[in-house]
Amino acid sequence: KQWYQRRVRGFQITRMSEVWTCLVTGANRGLGFEFVKQCVTATQESGGRAHYFCCCRNPDTADQLHQLIKSTSSDKIRFSVLKLDVTSAEDRAAVVNYCTETLQQTGLNLLVNNAGIMPHYCSEGLETLQGSELHRTFQNNFTGPTLLTQGLLPLIRRAATINPRKTKILSISSKSGSVGHPRFMIGGAYDYRCSKVAINRTARNLAAQLGKEGVIVLPVCPGWAATDMGNRGHLTAEVPVVDSIQGVRQAIRDATQNTNGIFVDHLGDYPPW
Repeated sequence: KQWYQRRVRGFQITRMSEVWTCLVTGANRGLGFEFVKQCVTATQESGGRAHYFCCCRNPDTADQLHQLIKSTSSDKIRFSVLKLDVTSAEDRAAVVNYCTETLQQTGLNLLVNNAGIMPHYCSEGLETLQGSELHRTFQNNFTGPTLLTQGLLPLIRRAATINPRKTKILSISSKSGSVGHPRFMIGGAYDYRCSKVAINRTARNLAAQLGKEGVIVLPVCPGWAATDMGNRGHLTAEVPVVDSIQGVRQAIRDATQNTNGIFVDHLGDYPPW
């Protein structure tokens, strides 16, 4: 498929260990796009080298992503745009195969599991919970990202052997999945909230498993960000997308083995979870 072969020409890797590698799911809009955009700016300002793997369901319609690539690609900054529906085993396998072929030397420094859904239908009580929506939400928010992480694990471990404590897995979570936060001692949204609980538990498990190998895992709440998901119906989100991602990126920089696997938000706080 053509999207697994898309590369920006002219990128020459002289010392492979100096190239920072990052894969972002849901990179075509919202938080994922802003994350890539801010990281690219930081790469330009630092004069560093990077390879961004930008994953989305429909690359052909990812206009703002392609515009970003057109305006920022250089001999130091490379992009690969990959088709990925995280619920598709075929798509996941193709992404893993492409990354494995491309990153045999460097490994993958940062995996950002950002893609996810909040159903337009969201259960108010157990009586209204629909099995199809529960399954779809878990497939998008938990099962798919977990299996993608599994496939990319050898590359993550490879990067950790080269640069210990600088290799990280980020999962976008939510305080609405907290079982201890006073603001969310309410019912409803079984599908969305329970999928976020699963994300947090998986991050904790991965931290326990991979921490000794130098990998840092962090589940992050980006705040109630003003994305298409955040602004729906009569709702108005609290946090501008730019501010949200600035906070998320700071949380990544601040993460250490002492905070490995601990739920953090975009303000740098550690809410109950």
